Amino acid sequence: MRFTFLFVFIVALIPLSGHTTTIRFVAEDLPPYHYLDPTGKPTGALVEVARQLLAHTGLQGQIEIMPMARALHEMRAKDNTLLLSWLKTPERAQNYRFLGVMCHAQAYLIGLKDRSFSLQDLNSARQHRVSTIRGYYSERFLRAAGYSEDHELVLVSHYQTLWHMLFKGRTDLVLTNAQTINKELSALGLPAEQVERKLAVPAFPSELHLATSLDFNQQQADQLMSALASLKDSGKYQQILSQWQLN
Repeated sequence: MRFTFLFVFIVALIPLSGHTTTIRFVAEDLPPYHYLDPTGKPTGALVEVARQLLAHTGLQGQIEIMPMARALHEMRAKDNTLLLSWLKTPERAQNYRFLGVMCHAQAYLIGLKDRSFSLQDLNSARQHRVSTIRGYYSERFLRAAGYSEDHELVLVSHYQTLWHMLFKGRTDLVLTNAQTINKELSALGLPAEQVERKLAVPAFPSELHLATSLDFNQQQADQLMSALASLKDSGKYQQILSQWQLN
């Protein structure tokens, strides 16, 4: 009788000790990194990297595309959730866990080819209207450089609005990375050949990381970090980026 009770007790504990939490990769709609295909399924270069990470670690996981504000809320509120790509800044590095570089995205001021600007640095662009997305680190970066909504700073809620405003002449320059421009404009039916890089902004952070909260499981974090490093060492990571025409 005592043996039977002990056996039942041990078996009852097995599901608890063997339980594996499903992790979530969340990201905004940002082609070609991560977005929804015509059937509504997540796709993109970093979506493929995330799937490789799951395969390498054996972790159970899902990938979801949602507005950036919601993605940030999910990552902060739920300890099983990671941002598929998030700009690493000194302030964020103190309050969140960054598990590795997913890609690099050099920032530029982008404008229309048929408009000429005399730009030497970021300060010289302040005589023009410069736009970015509200709530992004780029907004804080421009404000720190002296930009203000009372004068030259124009903020919008989404990248679609950003490009329409540029083509309609409601703004002069857009602060963004150059990797996503062609796909974004193509999706909007706008001619990518009519825009060009006007000024590189090297002071703007360029590393997009796999990121999560400090409450995320340490063992799973270590597994993901190791898997990402292995992907890069094997050449599979670069192969994925090359397939999506990303450097």
